[in-house]
Amino acid sequence: MSDTRSNTLGWLLDEQLGSVEGVRYAVLMSGDGLLKARTETISQDDGEKLAALTASLRASGRAWDDFTGGQGVRQHLIESVTNIGLTTAAGQNTMLSVVTTGPHVDVGLISHHMAQLVVRLGEQLGTEDRKPAPQPDGGTAA
Repeated sequence: MSDTRSNTLGWLLDEQLGSVEGVRYAVLMSGDGLLKARTETISQDDGEKLAALTASLRASGRAWDDFTGGQGVRQHLIESVTNIGLTTAAGQNTMLSVVTTGPHVDVGLISHHMAQLVVRLGEQLGTEDRKPAPQPDGGTAA
């Protein structure tokens, strides 16, 4: 398991998204909400909170998709009064989430840069599903 506090991929998020007009901050996370990387514009603690929130949105989106027969969620968009949140798949069991600086930003441009980052790294961004640890009695931990 990698040390998320070292933020080893943070430079890449800064390079690809940090200079895009309208991007406040970005985080890369596993599907279950563990922070993998963040831009320098968000603290470690806030990055962890955003990753956890995004994971809960992913779960809700997947439930909605199952109910509607959508065949898979590609992207989430949340529009607030003061900003917009975008989340996209970024490899196996991995997501990329961006929060904007305001509500009147170029969402298409930001989405384009997010997609470029995902394509650039491809499957390197993937996170294996965590499996329960085997227990001495032969079962698995819950």
